[in-house]
Amino acid sequence: MLSSLLLAGLLVQVQEPPEPPDTRLPAVISAEQRRIEQQRRPDALIELDLADLSQRRPLIDIAEVLSEMPGVIARPRNNGAQDTQIQIRGFGARSPFGVRGLRVEYDGIPATAADGQSQISHLDLSAGGRVSLIRGPFAALYTNGGAYLRLDGRRDDLASPDRFHLGLGSFGQGRVGFELNAGDELRGSLSGHRYRSEGSREHSRAERTLLAARMDWELDAASRLSLSAHHQDQPLGEDPQTLTRAEFERDRRLASPAALLYNTRKSTRQSQLGASYSRAFERSEWSFSVYAGERQIDQFLSVPRAAQAQPASGGGAVDLGRDYHGWSLRWSRPAELGFGQAEFSAEIRDERLTEDRLGFENFVASQLGVRGALRRDERNDSRGRDAMVRVDLDTSPAWRWSAGVRRSLTDYQSLDRYIVSGNPDDSGEYASSATLPVLGFSYQLRPQWLLHGAIGRSQELPTLAELAYRSDGGSGFNSELRPARARQAELGLRYADERVNAELTAYQVQTSDEIVVASSSGGRTSFQNASATRRRGIELSAQWRFSERWSLRGVGNWLDARYSAGYSSCPQPPCAGIPREIAAGQRLAGVPARGANLALLYRPQADFGASLEWQALSATPASDRNQDRVPGYAVGSLSLYWLAAPTRWGRPRYTLRVDNLLDRRYSASVIVNEAFGRYFEPAPGRSLWLGVDLALSAP
Repeated sequence: MLSSLLLAGLLVQVQEPPEPPDTRLPAVISAEQRRIEQQRRPDALIELDLADLSQRRPLIDIAEVLSEMPGVIARPRNNGAQDTQIQIRGFGARSPFGVRGLRVEYDGIPATAADGQSQISHLDLSAGGRVSLIRGPFAALYTNGGAYLRLDGRRDDLASPDRFHLGLGSFGQGRVGFELNAGDELRGSLSGHRYRSEGSREHSRAERTLLAARMDWELDAASRLSLSAHHQDQPLGEDPQTLTRAEFERDRRLASPAALLYNTRKSTRQSQLGASYSRAFERSEWSFSVYAGERQIDQFLSVPRAAQAQPASGGGAVDLGRDYHGWSLRWSRPAELGFGQAEFSAEIRDERLTEDRLGFENFVASQLGVRGALRRDERNDSRGRDAMVRVDLDTSPAWRWSAGVRRSLTDYQSLDRYIVSGNPDDSGEYASSATLPVLGFSYQLRPQWLLHGAIGRSQELPTLAELAYRSDGGSGFNSELRPARARQAELGLRYADERVNAELTAYQVQTSDEIVVASSSGGRTSFQNASATRRRGIELSAQWRFSERWSLRGVGNWLDARYSAGYSSCPQPPCAGIPREIAAGQRLAGVPARGANLALLYRPQADFGASLEWQALSATPASDRNQDRVPGYAVGSLSLYWLAAPTRWGRPRYTLRVDNLLDRRYSASVIVNEAFGRYFEPAPGRSLWLGVDLALSAP
């Protein structure tokens, strides 16, 4: 890999034209230049402006943002103890907690650990900024899984006004926050908010505090230093858990009986710091970044006392401490070759994670939901090293070719420090390596029409949590679990003019060794490899401004995700009970076949606007056998915003939003393959949100 980078650098030096060096940093390239450049890339970013979305959404849950991106199904849990369920083209649907199959970065700091598990509860959407997404074959250059998501907080070239915001909503929701900005050459911002909710269900109270600080320092005309820091404190996140069909149909506000009995809940604290130095040297751009952080989780589950009587049980209370750090080096350089304009880019990175995981019984004598005797004590380490090189080549005004390759090395180690009679040493090691190439093109058919396509290989590694339990019920590290390997291809057509911007993309993903849930019961979820799966889908996204006042935007997804070969849920006989056979042709659990999001926007004047939105998902198979499914739904929302006239104390903007207008009863998320049929996680009924954003000074 290093030899490839050196060869690319020599090629650029030899054929570089003798013109004065351009020392502009990427940050100062105009928005219009950036938009045109991205439109021509086969992996054009999907970008959304959080300031624009905040005019019609509270931005409490990242599902509010991702639901407006093609290829994405984001299911809010409405549960302070659990992260939003996110899947991109079916990747990540299996996860009962956390986020899988998706790399997430916040201000350049990975929210995805070195083992591939992402945590997103510390992302502050209310502070503004941009959200960017790459999906499809080119995502493999940046991540293991199906997509690469990046959230960059507000970093304006010009000083923004200080802000204060307040929001109140149904179910005891309340949020108060601020944003302070200062500086010229040395620009800095400090933002934060506190959120609290009584919850739309029994036993679903939550509260959290988020803080973020950012600083950008233009050291000279060619270099920049950026710093960012984030802190999350969530002292309370009650977990109402999922419901059976009978419980869901009786009352959507219920918590599961076990949640009340064991007082299931989670608390989280996280802090992280990152720094990045960028330098323009001749025609090259260099960027070096480092980061470090820690995360502490305390969680009480509803594992029954009887299940914990087994010597191998890990208990029902989790004490998890994670320390993570890493660095990355990026390089890019344009060049004039004999057959066209080219841009070379490369990245190397090293990411590490160390976790201390303790497990305790969730009872003391007859008292439930408290920390009891120690049942698990282990230290886990993971390390991921990646090297990527990419070239984008314009052979004519119409044609662009892009190619890249990523080399990925991953190592896991687990040291079991709790070894007693009946619970043997579960220590283990796991290593994986892969070379992931991708090739793509774009062709300008006409000024408004662009054809693009890509093919490539990708992988999805098992996380430490997925390796923790063997699928045959025995003790030990699940070292037999293999990475899922996929071949992806897509073909798309884009159209853009002054009023319409649309894209239609068709894709296919063929995966071997798909990672699937083997069993999920009593707080213990194990995983295994299925033989093969196939995903075929079509994505449509469009924005149409059909008058000066009215516009329409929407996304639509169709996905046929199935097992292309059958497998047994008992991979290593003997197995307890009757082994289940999953036949070829069965649909992947947790993946809906159709989804859509449509918004009709009305803006008669600059200081007033309204929107009517509609979101729908088809029925979702809840188990691999497809014997159970969670019904589909269609819900509407209405929002109004009004920017009031300036006053001596600032200029307020008011937002009023009503969700689930017709008070539909539906399950917002799905827990796949839950052993007792507890698939349903109800969405709130009709709810109201009123927000006030006050700009304390003029821009």
